[in-house]
Amino acid sequence: MRYFIRLLLVCSLSLNVYLEWQRPHSLLKSMLSHAEPLPQSINMDSMSDVPHTDVQLVKKESPLERADQAFKAGDLLTAARLWHDSTNPTQHLNTVHAWLTELRRDLKLKSEQQLASILMFVQRILAVVPQDFAALKLEADVYLAQGEQNEAIYRYIKLLHLYPEYQHLQDIIAALIAQRLNHLKEHSDWHEIIAQGQIWLSEQPNNLPIIAAIIEAHLALNNPVEAELLLSQLSAQQQRHKAIAPLKDVLENVTQQVERIPLERRGEHYVLRAQIAGQEISLMIDTGASITALTAAQFEQLAYDVNYLNSRRVSTANGITEVPFYMSTGIQIGSKQKTPFEFGVMEQSHYGPGLLGMNFLRHFEFEIDQQRAELILKPR
Repeated sequence: MRYFIRLLLVCSLSLNVYLEWQRPHSLLKSMLSHAEPLPQSINMDSMSDVPHTDVQLVKKESPLERADQAFKAGDLLTAARLWHDSTNPTQHLNTVHAWLTELRRDLKLKSEQQLASILMFVQRILAVVPQDFAALKLEADVYLAQGEQNEAIYRYIKLLHLYPEYQHLQDIIAALIAQRLNHLKEHSDWHEIIAQGQIWLSEQPNNLPIIAAIIEAHLALNNPVEAELLLSQLSAQQQRHKAIAPLKDVLENVTQQVERIPLERRGEHYVLRAQIAGQEISLMIDTGASITALTAAQFEQLAYDVNYLNSRRVSTANGITEVPFYMSTGIQIGSKQKTPFEFGVMEQSHYGPGLLGMNFLRHFEFEIDQQRAELILKPR
């Protein structure tokens, strides 16, 4: 009896399944249509006549793959960000170096906007790998392509410090510095040659073209003392260098020149005319004063062309007093110049001439011709 009941249950279940299968919008059919694919062991040839639809499997792309796609699409900053977000980005430097190689092509033909984007991209890379040679090299190349020669030279020098084995960088640096110096000479930008040349010289102390350019700048500015000081630090062999020897001859000719400056008698004192920061100033010769000093009225004429240095306690005819000191672009007396030039301001003295002190006179052999009322300046 028990087996008979089981048989009836099986038959009933089979009948229900059959009826459900035949019903429109069968729930059973819907469930089976979303079932997992058949195991590989099933003979698919036997199902060749069964209708089927194409199924596309979507593979999730890694951040590095998406970064490469962004780079190829020209979205450099997105590429850099996705590379940074990838797992262990420093392990994928081969991809980055391939990008850098691609960007380096035809840099001179790139627009300003393109160069700016490349520079930002490279700097994002350097934020992760700050000493990467390829990235640092491209950064310097981009600055050069942008016309920022000083920035390019600085970065090439930095690269050479990090990778001294790449000696060809030395030639690149020397060529860029020579090119930059020639440009400054063409525009008679002597002050920039001195300022920038001293920076480069601190990195390349034996670069004779840099030394020659600084000497030439000092001679053009009538600063033979500074030019001679630089020249005296060179060896005899260096002084015979083709860039130095002609300047040595010029300096020798300059040092033979004698300047006679007309003076105005004022009692026992002598007054001359000088130019400071482009303004004509009357100064009384005072060999007892170590620093040149202007009156308050004289200072007002050139207050906008000088830089404040500090205040110092100095001894004057009226006792110890606090005196402000300033730096001007230079002083010129006759054809003799000293640049830059430091002076004090006698705030308690409003009118009258200032004082010409030894910070100018010590650069020369000097004497006063009382009969002719002239100050004689000879190169020291």
